[in-house]
Amino acid sequence: MHKGSVKHEARESTSLRKKQQDAAKYKMRPTLDEAFKTQNIRQIIREVVHDKLQGKAYNVDDIGQWIRDIADTVNTTVQERLLMPRYKYVVQVMIGQQTGAGCHYFAKCYWDVDTDSHISFTYTNPTLFCVCTVFGIYLY
Repeated sequence: MHKGSVKHEARESTSLRKKQQDAAKYKMRPTLDEAFKTQNIRQIIREVVHDKLQGKAYNVDDIGQWIRDIADTVNTTVQERLLMPRYKYVVQVMIGQQTGAGCHYFAKCYWDVDTDSHISFTYTNPTLFCVCTVFGIYLY
């Protein structure tokens, strides 16, 4: 056997092992402990919203900052506390004034029902209401 053919076989063997390792890394679905954790996320939303809004009265000048603060804190806390690799999070926050009028909140998404999900939490006090929704989209 020639030295050149031994090197070629070694390269092919290394290449095949690398392809097998890469295939093992590719996942079609998250594992059970990596799946979207709706109840844990609901608890995070509840903690953040109560912390940011408890005792506050509706004030149109402050609402924009409150919304950004809640969305950023929820997003960061979910990423730090929960192990859900390959998920992209979208946090949506809506705050409105309690005036006695009704309000309908609707979101529509096109996604994979097996891996993608969402969870919402609603907070109210005498002057305002807040709806916070976290969408989790699994990246293949």
